[in-house]
Amino acid sequence: MSFLMAKKFALKNLKANKVLEIPFVLSSGIMFILFNIMVSLASNSYVIHRHKFLISIINMGIVIVGILAVIFVLYSVSVLLKRKNKTLALYSILGLEKKHIRKIISIEFMYLFTMILAIATVGGYIFGQLAFLGLNYLMRDMGVNVMHYPLSILAIVLTMVVVIILYIITVIRLSFTVYISTPTELLNKQHSGEGEPKSRYLVLLFGLITLSAGYWIALTTKGTLESITNFFTAVLLVIFATYALYVALTVVALKLQKKHSSSYFKPVKFLSVSGLLYRIKSNALSLASIAILGSGVIVTLSAVTMIYYSANMNFKNAIPRSYELISGENIDLHNYKKVSNTLKKQVEKTVDNKSQVVHSYVGYNCESWCEKKGDQLKILNNESLSSRTSKMLYVGDLVGYNANLHKKIKLQDDEILLCNNRIEKLNVHKLRIGGRTFKVRTVDNFVPANVAIESYGIIVKDLKTMLFFSKLFVKATGGMATNAKISCSYNWDVKGISYKKYSKRVHVLSANKVEFVDAKEFLTRFYEINGGFLFIGIIIGIIFLVGTILIIYYKQVSAGYEDRHKFRIMKEIGLEDALIKKSNTSQLMLLLYSPLCVSIIHCIVASKIVFNLVQMFGGIKWQNYNICLAAVISIFFIIYLLVFKITSRIYYNIVR
Repeated sequence: MSFLMAKKFALKNLKANKVLEIPFVLSSGIMFILFNIMVSLASNSYVIHRHKFLISIINMGIVIVGILAVIFVLYSVSVLLKRKNKTLALYSILGLEKKHIRKIISIEFMYLFTMILAIATVGGYIFGQLAFLGLNYLMRDMGVNVMHYPLSILAIVLTMVVVIILYIITVIRLSFTVYISTPTELLNKQHSGEGEPKSRYLVLLFGLITLSAGYWIALTTKGTLESITNFFTAVLLVIFATYALYVALTVVALKLQKKHSSSYFKPVKFLSVSGLLYRIKSNALSLASIAILGSGVIVTLSAVTMIYYSANMNFKNAIPRSYELISGENIDLHNYKKVSNTLKKQVEKTVDNKSQVVHSYVGYNCESWCEKKGDQLKILNNESLSSRTSKMLYVGDLVGYNANLHKKIKLQDDEILLCNNRIEKLNVHKLRIGGRTFKVRTVDNFVPANVAIESYGIIVKDLKTMLFFSKLFVKATGGMATNAKISCSYNWDVKGISYKKYSKRVHVLSANKVEFVDAKEFLTRFYEINGGFLFIGIIIGIIFLVGTILIIYYKQVSAGYEDRHKFRIMKEIGLEDALIKKSNTSQLMLLLYSPLCVSIIHCIVASKIVFNLVQMFGGIKWQNYNICLAAVISIFFIIYLLVFKITSRIYYNIVR
């Protein structure tokens, strides 16, 4: 067979199967548009020079997006190949040799993957400019324009390589199917999965156990450190459980309904339950995939959105003034005035007039690790940090606390202020620490928001009390932990001088024993990290959403082709159109709404452990996260309903 003749067959196939192949090209094109954008950003000179911290996040995103894109494209190809089994069988029956069949289908897929590559290249550049501007907006970089986003040859080449590899894999799969299968086997594959499935009680038991274990981990995990180690374990358990329960529990539930003969032998229920029982075998895995992908969309978007929009509050907590100068000397009762005066004089040298330094204050603090049991707070050594109940302890002075928050709180010698950066108020009235008992007044969180892990914050009356804590810290750590020592910081704003002019002067403060912090630079880095996470989260969320829509669409189209001959049989035996439509509608609703319900349940159960994880970024309240989660679930619910409505119309058009 000549290439021109094979090309004509391929073009006819493309036209005949456009219902499946157009969505395949568009969805795969979207996947690789996102991949192209990520590679373009990672190789963009503007991003490399202006946002160095972002590159590692984008590189991580490239790997994730690439893997997800490949998985979804391979799934789509498997659906297309299954639908082509009948075509391959007819070609064989008509006398075409296997090498001719392979040539026709290879040319057909060559056209498809060429279109995917074209969409990825053109769309990657056009939408990449929008993504580039959007990313810089998220990072509060307003000096950027589209001229900073040139066409990336590297992105085009890498996208082309991945698409070509997928095309080669597709051709190999196709060749293998053609050469090992007879026409009869190919025709039978069209109806694979039909037939009443067996009740798999061992699989059901496995699913129930793994789901219970995953939910138990998600609901009982406490603290950020424990959540990091347990999150992926819980995710894997729930994924395995979802697949197992869709394979086994659905069959058992449907068979139990058959046993209730009084309600089963009603027209609509009889047709629905019997139809579902025979269809669930081939639909279980794809339904479980929809449920898992839906959960991924909701969890990803709710988490990264909450992280980003808490950034402003976190920043104000982490850096209370425009500038901070931190001494590297260990503070005690003999040198604290000298150190603070030295810092103050260094700052005053950076301005023309001392009155330009405003809102200044001196603060003292020290940090260590602790464990709270009842009314006792135990200071931990380095060997005890693996404890699940270990938390960071941040101790500050009252004068600095009042100056920072503009308060006038007074404390007695045996009195402290206490907070927790994960709980708004602690129900504690006294604490025993190192042989002393302190009365406790709980206050709102004041632990710096850049402290990612769960922490306690204590404010003491004076430097003498802070030295008591510092000695406990040094003793517990054997004098090895430098952060157990007391540090002194000078915090200030300036007026009457521009930031650009002042920044040139103030950076001379950086020295070996002094650490200088510029709030604006800190904020830039802060938005780089948080904006980068939000951007990657949105990209991954889009991929999950496209994958969910893709699977729903293919399930509806596949169900349409499979049910077309069943519709005709039911009509031939005298069933009314309304009854047929009602029974099939109930089947489709059960099949496609159940993953939505499962996704929402998974996300609600996972909300506690996910909240613990996003708390790594600090300053996020439980109520705010729940509002964000509810908003994302609502939006996903609406999108899901729209997709179901649109694909249902396609299903009924095919069936008719």
